[in-house]
Amino acid sequence: MSDLERRHYKRIPFIAEVLIRKGDQQWSCELEDISLKGLLVEAPAGVSADMGGNYQVELVLGEDVEIRMHAAISHSTNSHWGLEWSDIELDGITHLRRLLELNMGDPEEMNRELAELG
Repeated sequence: MSDLERRHYKRIPFIAEVLIRKGDQQWSCELEDISLKGLLVEAPAGVSADMGGNYQVELVLGEDVEIRMHAAISHSTNSHWGLEWSDIELDGITHLRRLLELNMGDPEEMNRELAELG
């Protein structure tokens, strides 16, 4: 089964800054796309992915709007990391839902994906 066949959540291309922290290290990278359950970012230059390791991720959407989450790397290449969030703040999930609603174009699709999360 291909990745596309396994994927349950629609990915939305979106450009934003992402801050990734692990321990006392921090990297800034660019968001490529986002879904209700994860995000794809440009891999930080010179950093090896710790598959399954716990990262603190901050998606910066605006001056006063951030989505903070804990995430693990689910897949990586030399140029990209796929992160799946495991814990997200309530305000963050509200911002994420609104961001996806505005960019998905189909409210029913959003409702289906939310039901799958349940």
